[in-house]
Amino acid sequence: MTEPTTTAAAAGTAAGYKLALLSLPIVASLIAFWLGIRFVPLRAGHAWSDLINRVLGCLVSSFIFGTIALVMLMHHKPEIFTAGAALARLASFPPEAGFFVLTGCVFVLCSIPGPWIVAAVFLWLERRKGRDIGELAAELRAELGIARAPAGVATEPPKPADPAIPTTPQP
Repeated sequence: MTEPTTTAAAAGTAAGYKLALLSLPIVASLIAFWLGIRFVPLRAGHAWSDLINRVLGCLVSSFIFGTIALVMLMHHKPEIFTAGAALARLASFPPEAGFFVLTGCVFVLCSIPGPWIVAAVFLWLERRKGRDIGELAAELRAELGIARAPAGVATEPPKPADPAIPTTPQP
């Protein structure tokens, strides 16, 4: 026979769920930030500007990729949000708290590539310092293999009219 649950044990369980629910996004964001600083150290002499660039890169990346990831997650795995609502109820929170915790975790995970994307763009621009926008566009086209048509030349020849389709409007 199981022993009855005491009020103290139930309160301790709810406190444990609250701690897990509220600390998950914070711990995930700290780990993501630590990984970013650990593997790509801040530039010497420009630590503050580099840190601000990384944080802004994380924000932009999380809002762009995080929104896409949340929509995909809601569409393909809605049971995850049901589980988040159940966890919030166990922690004596409203069910919406589970949604916000899951959203926070997805945004944190999607912010991880942000600093690397920003660093790649700045490195690309730094290597091409002193060039104008036309030269940069021509180089980018050449790297991507996109041919440029001369000015005044149509990129596609006009297609001949199909004789089966009338060209004059019908009343």
